[in-house]
Amino acid sequence: MNSKGQSALEYLMTYGWALVVIVIVVAALVVFGVFSTPTNCSPLTGRLLLKDFSVTSGGIDLAIQNNSTGTITGITLSSSGLTAAGTNPASLGVGDSNAFSLTGTLSGSVNQAVTVSYNSADGLTKTETTTCVANIA
Repeated sequence: MNSKGQSALEYLMTYGWALVVIVIVVAALVVFGVFSTPTNCSPLTGRLLLKDFSVTSGGIDLAIQNNSTGTITGITLSSSGLTAAGTNPASLGVGDSNAFSLTGTLSGSVNQAVTVSYNSADGLTKTETTTCVANIA
């Protein structure tokens, strides 16, 4: 047999096996979720503090604290395709916090903006927004 041909074949087989191993390792990493998007929600943009959150296939839960200098009233949450669940408190005093829920069906790669509207102690209507990102199986 021609030694050049044998050398070329051995070269190709070596790199072929190396590529097969690389594909198997990358596939294993994908299956075990190494490359999955972490679940997070961006901070609220004003006087409200987002203390905790949960994004599931059933909706989004947010724990919000009033960091303003006065009591806020008329708190409402809204998000495309989701509805506010339960009874939200009429007001949050300074430093008080409460959990708010938006229910609906979420699946796959989620990038959901949530708008929080409220009346400040001055009587002005304010709006703050957070964006929640998650991968839901």
